[in-house]
Amino acid sequence: MRRIFTSLIIAILLFSIQLPRTTFAAFEEPPIVIDTGKIVNGRTLIPIRVVSEKFGFKVQWDQNLKTVVISDKTTKITLKVNSKEATINENKVSLDVPAQIHKGTTYVPLKFLSHAFGASVEWNQSFKVAHVTFEKINILIYTQIKPIPLVTDEQFKTFSQIANEAAVITDIRQAKAYFKPYFTDKLLGNIIWYKGLPFDTQFDAEKNSMITYKDIYNSEATISQSTHFVSLVWLTRTMQLTFTDEGWKIQKIDFKYLYL
Repeated sequence: MRRIFTSLIIAILLFSIQLPRTTFAAFEEPPIVIDTGKIVNGRTLIPIRVVSEKFGFKVQWDQNLKTVVISDKTTKITLKVNSKEATINENKVSLDVPAQIHKGTTYVPLKFLSHAFGASVEWNQSFKVAHVTFEKINILIYTQIKPIPLVTDEQFKTFSQIANEAAVITDIRQAKAYFKPYFTDKLLGNIIWYKGLPFDTQFDAEKNSMITYKDIYNSEATISQSTHFVSLVWLTRTMQLTFTDEGWKIQKIDFKYLYL
């Protein structure tokens, strides 16, 4: 039985090579990101054309009437610029603030998405972003803060290699300058103090490695890696990444044994 269990665990570890390298919390696919939302006089405004089209609706603009018509097979929505009133299938609804044009783009209040489409709307104050869910579509509409970019494949490989190189520190002065772009100051200080990491085991970014994100806003990322250590023991390395003004940096590295 132990042999079967051991073989199963090893198979799972090896099979992880075939899994997608990037995974997202709670969602199968990353959300659609729109970074042209606005906050005007305390009201969150969203670009109605791009959002409607992402929902699968057709959008038409009548220049003479200054009117936007949004439609699909069962729904017709009419919005008039500078008016606090809209029509949804002949039913009139009120807007908190009028539909308005900013640099050629028509904006409406965020709440209108719930009335018009039945979409679920959540506001994240920390990131100044609206999370809009419609059927299986997830959209993040950023207003004042730019969205955090995903870790690229090249960065993924670089962080893995940098962590390998930091396993043993021989030249402290050179290490401070060399590793500064990749580690937070606190982590780099600890690595230099201990002249490296607890293990000098090398990990392969192409094998048994994956990255996950804490939330849909990509506020934090975790790179998880595993490699065979000795006999029936595997070693895992977990790197927690945070996004700073200088970009992504590693803020913590943990190691754990996995006994088979």
